[in-house]
Order: sequence, then structure tokens, then C-alpha cells
Amino acid sequence: MIASLSVSAAVSLVPRKTNFLIRTLLAPLVKTLGMQIPGVFLCLCSLFLPSAAVAECGFPAGELVQVARVSDGDTLKLQDGRSVRVLGINAPEIVHSNKPGQPLGRESRAAAQAFIEAGKSKVYLGFERETHDHYGRLLAHVYDSRGRSLAAAQLRSGMALQIAVPPSIAQMDCLLSAEREARQKSLGVWRDNYWQPLPALSLRGDETGFRLVRGRIAKVDINSAVWLEFEGKLVAKVAKKDWPLFADQKNDWQKSGWLALKGKRVELRGWIRPQQSRRSQQFKPLVMQLRSPSSIKITAN
Repeated sequence: MIASLSVSAAVSLVPRKTNFLIRTLLAPLVKTLGMQIPGVFLCLCSLFLPSAAVAECGFPAGELVQVARVSDGDTLKLQDGRSVRVLGINAPEIVHSNKPGQPLGRESRAAAQAFIEAGKSKVYLGFERETHDHYGRLLAHVYDSRGRSLAAAQLRSGMALQIAVPPSIAQMDCLLSAEREARQKSLGVWRDNYWQPLPALSLRGDETGFRLVRGRIAKVDINSAVWLEFEGKLVAKVAKKDWPLFADQKNDWQKSGWLALKGKRVELRGWIRPQQSRRSQQFKPLVMQLRSPSSIKITAN
């Protein structure tokens, strides 16, 4: 029997004596094969795909589709009318009707277009447990005939930012590694002032959308969720259903792990939204929900 592949195996290499949450956040980013897929499936893949297609950050499902157009840097429209939201990345927005675009939105779309056209507009799709979003779009990893990942290509050139939203987090480590290459070289978004991490203290209270934020955690509250309050107008939320993702397979979630973050300086990534609580006057006006470990990293004490 062929064993299954797991992207979480690398985390076990970090010393167990380290606090579980800190260990998770600081774990080395190890490039892996991606999705957790039974070995039998891998054998079947090799029957239907070119050998080179079993490659970067995962495995296509074997469904070859024709792309009609590239909507933006992370969204495709297929010839059969379906839309595909590329998993694992968030690309800068382009102008939509009365919604303004973001810096590098057009460049990101052009990079995705070049990737698709290089493969004669034919791509393979790879799926995880959740196959559609609330807009009805397919949620898929996208590969060319040689197994190259569109998400990894966008990240490596600085044309997108990595994001992992459960349950589709199997390629989190691999895609973070691709993003890190661009960040180290200051490519794309990493050389643009707009996309640099915002100091939490600089937030006015009216910011929305996907951003990177840096700041010091001033307070930690734990009830039905973990609330990480920052100096200024922002609070980060980790819903109870996502707590297990911030622990490794050998440790259960522990309250002390979250409390240990108080006073730490961290970098966050995610969507900033206005606080919707009925008692919003008593809370920070902005909230960012953290869905996976890649959404937060410790930068300094």
C-alpha cells in the first residue's frame, strides 16, 4: 500500500519543547508536494497525465478545461461558462464597475493571461474538499500541461499574495515558499508601497479589503473566539472552529498558547472589515479574521 502524502509532516521537526502556537507560527516553510492525496490516486493520475504534470505544489485532478478569458489575477472564466477562483492566492483587484482597482491589478491579470496563453488556454484543475465558493465559482488549483501551478507562478513573480482559507489549506506551505522568493527579491507587490504591511496604529477605522498589517498585540481575550487586540483600531479574530489548525497533530489547543502572544509583534494578512457587533461602540472598529497559521507570523518581541 502506498502511503498518503501530508504537508503537515514538516511541522513535527520543530522541537516539542517550544510552545505549540509559537512553534506553529515560526515553523520553517518547507516546500512540499501539496495536497494530501492517497497513493492510489497518485497512481491513477500518472495514467492520465504527462509525467511532468505530477509536479509543483500538488496534483491536477485530470480534468482538462479550456479557458475563455482571464478575469483578473486569480479568477478565470472557462469556455463552458463556469468561473474558477484560483486557490491559495489573492491578487490585486482590477477596476469593476464603480469599484476602484488596486495597484498592480492590471499587471497581475496580464501575468495570469500570459501563463494561460503559454498553455494554449488549456489547464488542468485540482480540487480540495470544498469545490465551490458562495458565489458559485469553482475553487481549484490550476496547472498547465507541464504541471506548473498558476498560483505558484503568480506568487513567485510578486503578482499575488498567499492566503489559505480552510478547508482548502493543503498547499499552504508550498505556496508560502513561492511567495517568499518574490518577497526576498522585492518583486511585484513587494516593491509597491501600497502592499507593504500597514502599521496597526496608522489605521483610521475606514479601511477595508485584503491587506497586510503589523503591530503589537496589546490584549488577548478568549471566549467563543480568540480576540487579539492591537494598539489602535484593529482586533484579529480566530473562530473556535479554526483553533485546531493553529496546533500541530501532537498537541491539542491550549489556552496558554494564545495568551503567550500578548506583547508580541506580529504580521497579519487577511480581509479588514468593519466590526458588526451590536455593541460595536465597545469594541475596536475594524476586525480581521485569521483562518489559518499563514495569516499570522511573529516578527519581533
